[in-house]
Amino acid sequence: MKFSSCFVLTSAMILTLAVDAQAQLTRGFDRRIPSTALNAEVIRQPSLQVMEVQIKLVRLAWVDPADPKASDAKKAEVWYLVWRAINRPLRSREGSDTLAVNQLDPLPGPMQFIPQFTLVTYDDPNTEIPNQILPDQVLPGAIKEIERIERVPLNNSVSVIQDFPETVAEDAEKQPWIYGVATWKGVDPKTDHFKILMTGFSNGYENKGTIEEPEIWRKIIVQRFYRPGDEFDPTSKEFQFKGEPEWTYQPERGKAAPEGN
Repeated sequence: MKFSSCFVLTSAMILTLAVDAQAQLTRGFDRRIPSTALNAEVIRQPSLQVMEVQIKLVRLAWVDPADPKASDAKKAEVWYLVWRAINRPLRSREGSDTLAVNQLDPLPGPMQFIPQFTLVTYDDPNTEIPNQILPDQVLPGAIKEIERIERVPLNNSVSVIQDFPETVAEDAEKQPWIYGVATWKGVDPKTDHFKILMTGFSNGYENKGTIEEPEIWRKIIVQRFYRPGDEFDPTSKEFQFKGEPEWTYQPERGKAAPEGN
């Protein structure tokens, strides 16, 4: 019996150490979106850049109201997503060089890194018909509270804007990650299913129209979430990842994607 008790205790300790080691390794960034591209993408767009992105689970913060003296003043519920990104070199890929190359005028000056985040809520995960489409809001009052929770300095979607960073190999001594946070207010508390669209982490595009009438689709990241919680007592523990993140293409300027895309 003594041997059995010691064995159980030792197993529990090993499991705890393994969990702690994994947490230290990921620092809570439990979803990694690697810098990847298909051969056809690299051939079609020789200047293609694709960043590696890592994200944490969506969490909640409560922020002091804009007017604390108001009779109905109460802390505002803010949903937020912490992320970090670094530009990785794409590996050379073999493939045919006969594919068409996008013919569009290059943008003047250096390419800008302008990440943007859109939270889309829906009831039916099979159709994903939107209930709310919420762009990331810059909430300076929320950043201080979120930094206190996360214990790391964070950029919002305006302060992070810069020239697109140089590529950094995975084995480089210095890894200059860019840290940021996306924030939202006014998310329906009854939301169970939602996804976050992340743009700006790649300059990848495809023209599905013509030179005269271009129809530009941009390379973006999509991550889905599930929140089987209580609208009256929300907590960060309710949020769960649903599936793996994926790189995909989405039409610009709110054009609807063809069915099946």
